[in-house]
Amino acid sequence: MIKRAIIHVENTENLLDFAEYLSTSGWTILTANKTEEILKSAKIPVIREQALVENNLYINDTSQLIRRILMTKYEQNDAFISPDHEENNIFLICINVVPEMNTTLASRSTTQVRPLNYYVTTVLRNSFTNYPNVLILTDPADYKEAMIQLKTDNITNEFRTYLAAKALNLISAYDAGLAASILQNQQYDVQFMNYLMYPFKKTLQLHTGSNSQQSGFLYKSPTQSGALNGFLKLQGKDFNYNTISDVSFAWERICTLYNILKNQYTVKSTNCDGYDFTTQFTPLTGTVFTIAIKFEAIIGASLSTNVVDSFKNTYTYDTENITDAVLACSAVIDAPAAQEIIKGSFSAVVAPSFTSDAKQILSLNKNIRLIPSAKVSNISLSGKMIHGGILLQTRDSELFEHWHVRTKNRPSQFKTDEMAFGMLLVMGARSYSSVLLKNNAIAGVAQGCSSVNRSLNVVYETAISQLEHKKQETNGEQASELDNSLGDVLISDSTIPFEEPIKKLIDAGITAIIQTGGTPADNEFINYCDERGIVMVFTGMTHISF
Repeated sequence: MIKRAIIHVENTENLLDFAEYLSTSGWTILTANKTEEILKSAKIPVIREQALVENNLYINDTSQLIRRILMTKYEQNDAFISPDHEENNIFLICINVVPEMNTTLASRSTTQVRPLNYYVTTVLRNSFTNYPNVLILTDPADYKEAMIQLKTDNITNEFRTYLAAKALNLISAYDAGLAASILQNQQYDVQFMNYLMYPFKKTLQLHTGSNSQQSGFLYKSPTQSGALNGFLKLQGKDFNYNTISDVSFAWERICTLYNILKNQYTVKSTNCDGYDFTTQFTPLTGTVFTIAIKFEAIIGASLSTNVVDSFKNTYTYDTENITDAVLACSAVIDAPAAQEIIKGSFSAVVAPSFTSDAKQILSLNKNIRLIPSAKVSNISLSGKMIHGGILLQTRDSELFEHWHVRTKNRPSQFKTDEMAFGMLLVMGARSYSSVLLKNNAIAGVAQGCSSVNRSLNVVYETAISQLEHKKQETNGEQASELDNSLGDVLISDSTIPFEEPIKKLIDAGITAIIQTGGTPADNEFINYCDERGIVMVFTGMTHISF
């Protein structure tokens, strides 16, 4: 009795071992395209099946193959029995495709939107109808168990049902990717589809979830964007949920800043007297952005001209007292930077790359995960799981719509650039958030506060603590030369009330403020700043996030 198996796979993992087993066990293998080439190269005998040929234009071929699959009947007691025709012995379907999103599809004519391998998924979909008689394999991880059950002629109903359900899961992912590719193309620009379906792929089992009693997996986006695509770990322990979350958050901050400020960025602006002008920001060419993250909270960040200085300005007293933070850097980590990083307690370091010397130095601490990530994140949506559903919104990626310089003085170019850098930081931080910058490095930061005033108090306290820490590290003549101001530029993700917390920060030496604006006390606040030579800019937009 002839036993036929269809094999047509894009994921070729474990393929040769499985096909070799079938061939030596007397199975006839039907295949086409790349799979046929691979098996023939391995000297495994196959027969070309026209219904599987790429860009199959003959629907009749597909219909005949589907009919043969549907007519197949498996009788376990009598091994393999064909009910009425020799060709209906297709007892095994081994088909998989790689679900993906391809936004160029919708730009073609409607007759060309269908991908070349669509008929293959049609065969797989129809195989489900006869899954009690046809063993359906879509995951290479299941080949081993399939071989064991085939050898004993004892294929359980539970195993057949499990495999059939996995086939449906693959088909739905494939269809979801195709639909999203068309709907989210610029021609249609449907950001919020009727059904939220993307072919996210289960990729990495996590060591733990957020807590040791939780488990988790990493599912990757179907697009080739974001820090986690092309995810690679050069060294270090297995990943847990918190580390991956922090890696993604940190790299997103870096990508967002450079997406916006890599080239000349401008914003329409208006003076306090109504005069319109354009504010220009300095491109970030030649700068290094370093940021330290713990539980998606920013604990240090800096812009500088080299990796070592950027790291040192990020690695403040806060990071020295916080273990297992994630460090992200926009530039290649070299040996001098590695010598400084190794002194800290980081759970992971993510950067475009690491020099050979840097990797050798950092290998001395096996707990540090080294993650090269040159991918740029351009995901346009953000959301969160809630009880009974998912909240989804467009991603907050626009720093400013308009600048209203409400004081008589305009910010200098240096302070203008600091405002953009600081707004990027609060834009990603949990609200209410405020950042105090000094020479393009965080001097004080507050995130996730219950009110703006509370965030201003936290910023003040953290800035005082940081200044005291620097004084303790400095002695002699250097101490007398230390700049005792807490910071230069204050950035808030929302409206700042004109109350004691902001007055305390102004008295402590800040010289520029950028905020949303829009309180009844705005005019009084502006006059207060003008009297003290403080620059204040209103943006008219919030950056609230949770």
